[in-house]
Amino acid sequence: MICAAKPLMGQRYDSTIIVNGKEKTAQVYLVGSQGLVYAPVKGYHFITRIPATFRDAAKESFSRKSLPAWGAIVASSAILIWQDQNITNQVRSLCSDIGLDRTEVYKDALYVHAGGKKLDIYQIPQNLNTGIYQLGEGLPPLLISAGLLTYGLAKHDLRATSTASQAVQAMLMMGITTQLLKRLSGRESPESSTADGGIWRPFGSWSAYAKKVSAHDAFPSGHMGTMMAAVTVFADNYPEKRWIRPVGYGIMGLCGLAMINNGVHWAGDYPFAIGLGYVSAKVTVKMNRWVKGTGKIR
Repeated sequence: MICAAKPLMGQRYDSTIIVNGKEKTAQVYLVGSQGLVYAPVKGYHFITRIPATFRDAAKESFSRKSLPAWGAIVASSAILIWQDQNITNQVRSLCSDIGLDRTEVYKDALYVHAGGKKLDIYQIPQNLNTGIYQLGEGLPPLLISAGLLTYGLAKHDLRATSTASQAVQAMLMMGITTQLLKRLSGRESPESSTADGGIWRPFGSWSAYAKKVSAHDAFPSGHMGTMMAAVTVFADNYPEKRWIRPVGYGIMGLCGLAMINNGVHWAGDYPFAIGLGYVSAKVTVKMNRWVKGTGKIR
């Protein structure tokens, strides 16, 4: 239930929502034919809501309406995995022809010494392929989230603060999920492959994984899943910013090619990761935001 005077289209206004019989302050943003409703978010919600995110993602993933998506993911993954070595060879040949060096080269920019070891916090990429690859490592959406949080706190904009929290929540879920699945699938990355398409070592020991991560961590792609989750969260909360999806998907495509070129991933590692990122973002947005048709706002 939303209680407020009906505003002019496009206006942000304060309101009250009734949740489980309790009143909460909220803000409503009119975007097109929708009213996007946001309540204040507690600073730790992006952590405490992780279990609920897994629960809702499981329900969504195994519902009947998800069967067509599963079919597309399984079919595309099977085709790409079958052709992974050929795709990798072709991508690397193309990148070589245009002078795109696949070597990962960084320059230390921010680091700390702990326990007698140097721990890198941020490294500056030294060639184009490394720079594109770094776009998928999670730092850009975290910086965007930090900017949204700062803006939201300064302007009392609940949509901005909620979107920042949602992005971190979805990315945390993706990090946990992909790290677990990597250890369960045990697929060799191209840089460590001992056979065409890489060997799969499912349910391998965690000690073997730790000894040589690249020999077990190709599937699914954490980079691709994280980018998909972030793009979906930002686009769903700012639907009037129609450039978010095309720009985000374009960066994902470039990063996907860069990761094949530098030997981090096969193309077959991407479809399942993209599906995971999409579902995690959708359930995160749903549990953190109310959407009402403008005709129902009163």
